[in-house]
Amino acid sequence: MNLAACNRMPSTTYLHRLDGRIKTGVLLAAVVIASVLARWPLVAGTLLVTLALMFTLHLPLKRVLWRMSAPFGVAWLVLLSLIFSTGHTVIGTVNFRHISLTVYREGLTLGFLIMLRILTAVSLAMLLSFSTPMVEILATLRIFKVPGLILDLADMIYRYAFSLEEIAATMRKAQLARGGEGLPWHQRARDIGMVAGNLLIKALDRSVRIYKAMLARGYDEDAKTPPYYTGPVPAKDLLAGVLAGLSLFALLVCNFAAAWKGWS
Repeated sequence: MNLAACNRMPSTTYLHRLDGRIKTGVLLAAVVIASVLARWPLVAGTLLVTLALMFTLHLPLKRVLWRMSAPFGVAWLVLLSLIFSTGHTVIGTVNFRHISLTVYREGLTLGFLIMLRILTAVSLAMLLSFSTPMVEILATLRIFKVPGLILDLADMIYRYAFSLEEIAATMRKAQLARGGEGLPWHQRARDIGMVAGNLLIKALDRSVRIYKAMLARGYDEDAKTPPYYTGPVPAKDLLAGVLAGLSLFALLVCNFAAAWKGWS
């Protein structure tokens, strides 16, 4: 199965012009490393560098904030759950009517660290998606020997996610045109649930039709696809990748050194 067609992003910045194999490998490795850092200053520094690089892409601020809203909400939920449930050193209490919640120092420290990890990992993933076409990301993952079936599924999801979004928006507009606005919140929640249910049914029907069409055209998940990259990595991009890899290695060394010093 060929990768989804994707127009190249405008090469107006250095990150856009950087070879996709370098960006994908470095940023995915950075996501893994950011998820295991044990010291919050290191995670916060990685987050600041990521946001600075994202700023160089000249992205609309509203678009970035919208993408960050969901993971930011999850991060705050994790922080609040750990503050009141993890640890033994009490630093205060929060009273809400007849409910009293105890705040623990260990939970606050761990929750803050995990919150920074989530935000940093999501920011790195966003930096990759904003600066690299999906076709290059999937092609790089094929070079890394990720199973082809997983990549084919990812390609299909990416290709048809936007069409499903348009279908959902059309269904919602039709629902509002028939008096769906101004209802109590529980009725609006029920209407949204009905839209989501119908959307899932339409998505299932479409997936069956698409798979039958693929089989009719000779699709074979074990077939080898022609390589997307036919040339070597440019020397300048390779040097940038090596420097970025050394920076990530230095970050790991600092993390382990700080952890070793704390244990000793």
